[in-house]
Amino acid sequence: MQRTHRAWAVCLGCTLMLFVSGGLSVNTFSVTQPYILVYGGFTNTQTSMITTLRALSYLGCMFAAPLFFRVLGYRLGTAVAVAFSGVSFAVFACARTLAGFYLGGVLAGVGYGFGSMIPATILINRWFHRKKGLAIGLCSASTGLAMIVFSPILTAICETRSLKVCFFVEAAFSFVCAALVFLLVRESPEKLSLSAYGAEDGCAPAEPGAQPDAPLPPLPRRRLLPLWLAAGLLGAVASPGPTHLMILYTTAGMAAHAAALAVSLFGVALMVGKCVYGTACDRFGGYRMGWLFGAILCGGLVLCALADTKIAVIMFAAVVLYGLGVPLSTVGLAVWSADFGGEARVAQLVQQLQLSYAIGSLLLSTMPGMIADRTGSYAPAYLVLLACSVVSILAVQRTYQTRK
Repeated sequence: MQRTHRAWAVCLGCTLMLFVSGGLSVNTFSVTQPYILVYGGFTNTQTSMITTLRALSYLGCMFAAPLFFRVLGYRLGTAVAVAFSGVSFAVFACARTLAGFYLGGVLAGVGYGFGSMIPATILINRWFHRKKGLAIGLCSASTGLAMIVFSPILTAICETRSLKVCFFVEAAFSFVCAALVFLLVRESPEKLSLSAYGAEDGCAPAEPGAQPDAPLPPLPRRRLLPLWLAAGLLGAVASPGPTHLMILYTTAGMAAHAAALAVSLFGVALMVGKCVYGTACDRFGGYRMGWLFGAILCGGLVLCALADTKIAVIMFAAVVLYGLGVPLSTVGLAVWSADFGGEARVAQLVQQLQLSYAIGSLLLSTMPGMIADRTGSYAPAYLVLLACSVVSILAVQRTYQTRK
């Protein structure tokens, strides 16, 4: 029986890291948001400020990430990132005032900033010679899996027990995952006297988005500006958009259990979409998949904007399409980094795109709450996110066209 390559253990460690730091701390947070709103008697804008502060600390960590991992290394650094998420949940559980929830949001941003796609992409590029798109898709898909698994569980705990117990459960789970990440992740195959997955058979690497065309040299920096713009706009689409899904539908009049089911379906679609998008980019190229997944994403946002119709079929179709399209803004950053950065500049470009992503997420993080306070509905906010998606998709596709 052939032994499983060590690279897949590293992939599993990155998957657990993103499951907690991106899935529980960011995506699944939307499940607890309506309960925080009622618990503290806060306004929609005040509640949205939790995600704003999370995005602000996440942005700061983008600047600090190179130093953080240079000092701690990727093995300890990824475990510490997950532990930060656990501490943030413990702070949420003990919070009694708005300031306490804001502190929890800041700590969640730290965990997500250091436990983001930056270390995952760098580790996957070190450990995988082939199937990089698949490995990155699997890691990133864990954020959707977190929504599938934990959305109904957390809703049930909040309904039958309390918001405090809900956050303590998340904290305990996060600390266990931090220990597992430390056991699974290793810095590089060379330090274990191994070769990257696929390198030992002498096959050429399958760069994401470069198939079936021949690999091209890195783009000049001035031509990367549209990618930075696209990453920033998609940061708003992938962060405040999903985290407000629960409150979008509950304030529109949908039952809490139906809205929680919708969030879970979003997670299913997100998980499937990330795996399919990464694999499809390996096979068909980032340009072709950009049009396909861009159209799916825009269709989902259009249906989200119809939330006030209170039609369950539209709600479920919206979250499925939205979830399938969102990988363009997460796995897409890694695909574009490989396509336009070249082998030597993948790590640098993915850090730059993640920084733009964080800035966009921060700038529009309170936008849904502000619109809801003025209009009484979160639905118009998804029209803004639709416009952001259209601009970003056109910017990326234009970069592919001009390069060819």
